[in-house]
Amino acid sequence: MDPVNSCFVSYRHTGDPQADKFVQVFVAQLQKQVALCMPGVPVFFDKEGLKVGDRYNEELAYELCRSACMVLVFSPLYFDVHHPYCALEYRAMVELEQKRLCQAVDLSKKGLILPVVFRGLDDLPGEIKNHRNYENFDHIATESQFLLRDCQRRLKLLAEEIWKCYRGLNNARVFVQDDCQQFRFPDKAQVLPWLKGVASIRVNMPGH
Repeated sequence: MDPVNSCFVSYRHTGDPQADKFVQVFVAQLQKQVALCMPGVPVFFDKEGLKVGDRYNEELAYELCRSACMVLVFSPLYFDVHHPYCALEYRAMVELEQKRLCQAVDLSKKGLILPVVFRGLDDLPGEIKNHRNYENFDHIATESQFLLRDCQRRLKLLAEEIWKCYRGLNNARVFVQDDCQQFRFPDKAQVLPWLKGVASIRVNMPGH
């Protein structure tokens, strides 16, 4: 059996080196905190993004299914009708969460989606903002600030929440029971009506 990921980091690949570097520094610091709680347990982070010919639905769906929780790195265009991949990851995790929280008694009052807001708190959909605890990193302006004491404290708390998800699901033998090789993301057509309701920009942009 393949190792279970501590978490699956979901974020919008922008193709902008500066924006991507910002996220990469965050993930690197989170990995250090996770390693202190559970040494050797991987954080899944698709650093390079999709390539032409990638079997997106199979490879990433498998990694998501093999993850104890999702760290949702939110920015205003995370939910985008023209780039729905993040929405597919989110909706797939909602599906897994509903199933798994019924199996893991220790997690009955918790969630398996841990939002981290980088920018755009006002654009965070109500179903997340009003019903889930989230971490707000909107005040972080440079990569070096992830090393500051307050930020490290927040990352430590986030890693501890990831550990609780990991411990609870493993104790409930969730990953032994699930066949993640067969897990798939929902169809784009199925998600699109919902996505149009939560996306920050809901009209066609030039070039689309």
